[in-house]
Amino acid sequence: MNNKYYPEHVAIILDGNRRWAKDKGLPSLKGHQRGFENIRDLAPYIFNKGVKVLSVYAFSTENFKRSEEEVGYLMDLFVKMFKTKCKIFIKNNVKIVFSGRKVNLREDVIEAIEYLEKLTKDNTNGILNVCLNYGGQEELID
Repeated sequence: MNNKYYPEHVAIILDGNRRWAKDKGLPSLKGHQRGFENIRDLAPYIFNKGVKVLSVYAFSTENFKRSEEEVGYLMDLFVKMFKTKCKIFIKNNVKIVFSGRKVNLREDVIEAIEYLEKLTKDNTNGILNVCLNYGGQEELID
């Protein structure tokens, strides 16, 4: 479905997950998990409206300044979601690409990124661009 009323590229900045969890009386880390689940559930709807590219700003270089526990949890969550919870994108023929730097990312995160990119490289129903370890200063340098 290609609808002239929808843009070809939509970008979502994942922000407010910790506030959402706090408002619900949940640990802040649960907010991050819910944010990933929301994108997983929302993306097929967006692509079915004719959007060709969905960019999700998931983790900036600034996020490395958070607590070691939170950064570790997010890296674990990336691996879990990238390796086990992204079947919906395969089912919906969505190509997954990653923008950002691999430097400072754990090896298992890099392996999960490479796994998903390889697995979905020939998919044609849209592109999910996951912005991971990105930052304005780094982008200017690059």
